[in-house]
Amino acid sequence: MGLFDFFKRSSSSTAENRSYLDYAMGLNPGEISVLVTPETALSFSAVYASVRVISETISQLPFNYYKKTKAGREVFAESPLQFLVHDEPNANQTKYVFFETLINTLLLYGNSYAFIERDTRGLPIALTLMHPDNVEVKIKNNRVLYEVRNQGIYDSSDVIHILDMTLDGFTGRSRIAAARDNIALGIAAQTYGKQHFESGGKVSGVLKHPGQLGADAMQNLSSQWHSTYHSGVNGNFKTAVLEEGMDYQPIQLNPEDSQYIATREFSILEIARIFRVPPHMLADLSRATFSNIEHQSTEFVNHSINPLLKKIEQEFNKKLIFDNKKGATYFEHNVNALLRGDSKGRAEYYAKLFSIGAISPNEIRAKENMNKIKGGDTTFVPMNMINTDKPKEIIKEPKAPKDGDKTI
Repeated sequence: MGLFDFFKRSSSSTAENRSYLDYAMGLNPGEISVLVTPETALSFSAVYASVRVISETISQLPFNYYKKTKAGREVFAESPLQFLVHDEPNANQTKYVFFETLINTLLLYGNSYAFIERDTRGLPIALTLMHPDNVEVKIKNNRVLYEVRNQGIYDSSDVIHILDMTLDGFTGRSRIAAARDNIALGIAAQTYGKQHFESGGKVSGVLKHPGQLGADAMQNLSSQWHSTYHSGVNGNFKTAVLEEGMDYQPIQLNPEDSQYIATREFSILEIARIFRVPPHMLADLSRATFSNIEHQSTEFVNHSINPLLKKIEQEFNKKLIFDNKKGATYFEHNVNALLRGDSKGRAEYYAKLFSIGAISPNEIRAKENMNKIKGGDTTFVPMNMINTDKPKEIIKEPKAPKDGDKTI
């Protein structure tokens, strides 16, 4: 049982599960012209960009295994779990690729799964991704079980399961399913634009002939017209010559009349809402300013990235750490890099903390990925600051001069 056995989709999954996919996505192929699935949704540039920006943002964040100490905490570097989550979750994938795939499937399918391989002592030694199409969640005797196609049934303690929005607490709901109509609209508009420009901007229409044409004559005329003037880019810039009193009347709306650009912009904005991605991250700068971009980027971290990070951290804490070490050790992402802001803002922030003794020079250097310096662990406070809880011990009343004391 290897990595590719777990994550490889069944070759017949598309055909066998067509009815399931249609039901899960809320689709009926006979009623719509655009079939929206996780795979076809990626052909819409806004979906592709949204999924990519979220997965790449999370994948690049440091993910560490910490242990609590008297001074606070430190990375549990000697633990195998640190290497597992920080470097190589399995022998075939780096940490970056593992988490990128984990988040991609989460956003597209609503669920992400990874099998926990353990040694004889029960310690996790590898995390192997499983494709959502191959996993079915089952509840039996109040136990959560995972049935993996062609592999077997696993207890919940052996499977990392990250859920997107959920209504029952056991399975996640796909964002693609929630936004299927907007995605279908976006794909349709994208396809329309492609066909429009491939035809050189030509629109369909009707050829009117003053006489009566037989079936063969109409077929020949239609074939000749399309092959000469509507054969994609090869038919561009050719002048049509109409004979025998024929007339050409277009019957298709042009891009302006069909509000093609407005439809594209609306679809992109709707996808940004579904994935909670600021429009400027999808290259839509129509409403962007310097100040609101920084504000939107902070909101993106707080409301889009952080909830997903918490789901990952809590699931890893629950499934990978032994009960006797829970609380004393834990997993956590470092999001400081995403909230650092510009260099001027960071300098002012550090200066304020340093001035009140809340941070030392070495703590500042650590946040900036710089090495410690000798004597940099000392904190300082201004001389005019006192302890308000014990003012009398710090501020002493001046003594009255005694007889014989010299005065100025």
